[in-house]
Amino acid sequence: MPYNKTPIFILCLLSLCVSLFLIFDIGKASNQPTETLSKEETVTRATCLLGEKIKDFPFYVYKDANAGENKFFPTGNMGDLSGTEINAFCKESPYAGPTCVKITYREKPEQIYGWAGLYWQYPPNNWGTIPKAYDLSGAAKLTFWARGKYGGEIINKFQIGGIAGRYRDSGVASIGPIILPKRWHKYTINLKKIDNSIITGYEDKECWPFMEPLSRIIGGFCWATSLKADNRQNITFYLDEIKFEK
Repeated sequence: MPYNKTPIFILCLLSLCVSLFLIFDIGKASNQPTETLSKEETVTRATCLLGEKIKDFPFYVYKDANAGENKFFPTGNMGDLSGTEINAFCKESPYAGPTCVKITYREKPEQIYGWAGLYWQYPPNNWGTIPKAYDLSGAAKLTFWARGKYGGEIINKFQIGGIAGRYRDSGVASIGPIILPKRWHKYTINLKKIDNSIITGYEDKECWPFMEPLSRIIGGFCWATSLKADNRQNITFYLDEIKFEK
């Protein structure tokens, strides 16, 4: 009786099909969660990215013009700042060292906002789009010296942090409005009471266990004011020795 190979062939073919089905089905099942988790982890890791840990204080925003200790850059123009003069090399009676920052905000016809401000940022021009920052969680305060040209100049706000964006500041703290005296005066922003309300969104909620208000700072310092607040056509004021301290 001749040997019939058909049943064996069919069984082998069925076995091969089942094996292939299981291989691709398992591959699909195992790869899909891996790709999803990887994407979620990437987003969370990017959004939760902490800054470079700073251990040595004082940590300067501005010490003197071109000083190596300056760790932030005055690149964050806001409002009508395009018509404002900023001189980081001013030698008009600085509080300490050879230079200070002189700011003159003038009323001009082309102004449309009615206010102006400036951020010292890290890295330069970082509006929350660059994955770099400083972790200043060891700081207890930011101090700076300021004075007006004539006295009585009003600055609506002095602030650290508060920049939004994907790689946003992790917190914000401010003082103001401030009426500047003619002589140098020291001001302090208390960082022990810094607000972390800027943290918003699903990704940031995932970061809460390890995201502290000072753990990612890109906006080291800023000021903002308006001519309307001062009821004048121009404001000139000076800043010096802007630094984070323990």
